[in-house]
Amino acid sequence: MTKPGCRKGAATWAAKGLPARLDVAATAKLPGFAEHDIQILMAVGKLTPLGDPAPNAPKWFAAVEMIRLAADKDWLHKATKEISKYWRQKRERRMNLHVVKAGFGPAPASSQTVLSERSEVRAQKSKI
Repeated sequence: MTKPGCRKGAATWAAKGLPARLDVAATAKLPGFAEHDIQILMAVGKLTPLGDPAPNAPKWFAAVEMIRLAADKDWLHKATKEISKYWRQKRERRMNLHVVKAGFGPAPASSQTVLSERSEVRAQKSKI
């Protein structure tokens, strides 16, 4: 006995003329994500490639599974939230680095002495 979702997925798969295995580009296109988002979804466990590929090997995904996931509103919602969370955290990390480099944030321990010496020199110049 087959599930209705499997029949629907198989019908969609056959209608689109998709191969059984999809590469990253085709996998991203099916649910409407960017190619670089697939790596994020794999890292958080939302997508699993076929087989057990090495980290630097090409990844392949089952077309039927991707069609099922693309039709699942809850999965799409969670995947979109994970991608947004990743990019938000990346922006925050980058902004924190820019703040430290500009001298507005806490400086690394080795640079702290240089900054304190500079502030002492400025203080002495302002007294004159």
